[in-house]
Amino acid sequence: MAGCAAAKELIKAGREVVIFEAAAGLGGRARSWHRSEIEPSVGINLWFTSFYKLMFERIREYGLEDQLVEMSNNVIVVDKGKPAELLSDSMRSLLTYPHVGLRDRIGFLTGTLKETVKRKQLDIFDPVALAPFDDGTTAAQYARKSLSQRGFDNLLRPEIESFWLWRCEDISAAHVRAMQAQVAGAKFYVFRNGMEVIAERNAEGADIRLEHEVTELQVDDGRVHITARSADGETRSEEFDDVVVATTASVAAKLTAALPNDLVGRDTREFLETQVYEPALSVSYLVDFSSMPSEAHIVAAGADDPPVKTIITFPRTVRDEKGKPVDKHLAFVYPGRAQTRRLLTLSPEEQYAETKRLVTELWPDFPADAEPFEIASRPQAMPLPAPGRYRMSARVIGLQHAPVVFAGDYFTSPISEAAMLSGIRAAEKLTQTG
Repeated sequence: MAGCAAAKELIKAGREVVIFEAAAGLGGRARSWHRSEIEPSVGINLWFTSFYKLMFERIREYGLEDQLVEMSNNVIVVDKGKPAELLSDSMRSLLTYPHVGLRDRIGFLTGTLKETVKRKQLDIFDPVALAPFDDGTTAAQYARKSLSQRGFDNLLRPEIESFWLWRCEDISAAHVRAMQAQVAGAKFYVFRNGMEVIAERNAEGADIRLEHEVTELQVDDGRVHITARSADGETRSEEFDDVVVATTASVAAKLTAALPNDLVGRDTREFLETQVYEPALSVSYLVDFSSMPSEAHIVAAGADDPPVKTIITFPRTVRDEKGKPVDKHLAFVYPGRAQTRRLLTLSPEEQYAETKRLVTELWPDFPADAEPFEIASRPQAMPLPAPGRYRMSARVIGLQHAPVVFAGDYFTSPISEAAMLSGIRAAEKLTQTG
C-alpha cells in the first residue's frame, strides 16, 4: 500500500515510475486471498473505519462506493468461559457489560471521552502527530491509571490485543490513546472484493513488475542502481533517479546496509534494524451459518496468552452439489502468540487439526464438522509500536532525502491508511528535492 501510494504521487508530479513487487499482486499485507467456491470470493477482509480519510478520498476518486460493505462492530469477550458483548459505539453495551464492575466501566468511558477531545492531535496514522504523546509509557501502564487489573484485562486488553496481536505491556500508550480517540462512534467497513483494489488503482500509470524481487540496491554518482530477479530466475540491473524503499523494515535494512551514511544515516539504520514484528497465522473454516455469531470478533479476556486469541466470522455463500446457494460462515481462527509460533512449524494438515482442537478452549460450541478452508501465515505481520517508537519515527521522517527514502506501515501502525500516508510523505521528499 505504501509503495503504490508513493507511485500515485510521483506520477502526478510528472515522474516515470517503475514498481518492483516480489509477490504476484500489489497490496502487500493488505492483499487478500481469493477462492472461487465462495461469494464474495475474497478471503480475510481487512477492516477499515469511517475515520480513514485517505481511504475514503480514494474510494470516492475511483468510484468504488459500491465495493463497500458495512460490518457490525460486534465484539464478544469471553472471560472464563462466559461470553459478553462489548460494542464500541454503544453506551448501553458498556454500562451493562458484566465482566467488570461499575467503577471500571465509568473509568473506561471517562478515559475514552477524555481522549476523544484530543482526536485531531491523537492521529493514529501520523507518527509526527503522535510523537509528543509517546513519553515512554506502555499501554498497560496507561490503562492501570484508571482501571483495575480486572478492568484492564476485560476492557482495554481485549480491544487491543485481539485486533493487533501485541501485548499491551510491549506497546506505546500513544497507540492506545489514539485508538480510544478515534474509534468511539466509528463505522466499520470491508471491501467486497478485497482492499488491494486501492493499491492497484493507485499504481495506474506505473510500469509494474510483478514477481520481481529486488536483490541489490546501490547508489553511484547520485544514481540508483537496482538489481531484481524475476520469477523465472532472470536477473537484471537498471538505473534510476531515486527510489522509495517500501518493504518491511528488515528487508529495507538489508537492501540499504551497504549504502554510505550520508544516504542512510545512523538513526535511520537503527530505526530499521530494531523494528520488531509479530508473526500472524489465520486458519479458516467453513461452518453452518446458524452455528456461530455473525460478523463477530470473539476474543479472549485476561492477561494470559491463550491457545486461541480471536475468532472472526464473515458471512459467505457457497453452492451445494445441485448448484443451490447456501449461506455459511467463514470463521477465521487466530491462535495466541506462543501457539502461533508453534503452529507455524507444522504442516497445513497439522495446523488445521491442532487449531480445531485449540479453538474449543475459547468457544466450546465451535462446530465439530467445521470444514478446513484456507490458511494464511505472515512471519512479519504486525510491526510493534514500542514505547519511544513514534518519537524515533518522526525523527527519521525528518532525516529522509533523495535519492533513497523509505515508506511502510512500520512508521506508525499496521494500518492501510498509515501505509498510504507514509508513501505520500516519501514521495513528497523526492518531489521537493527533485
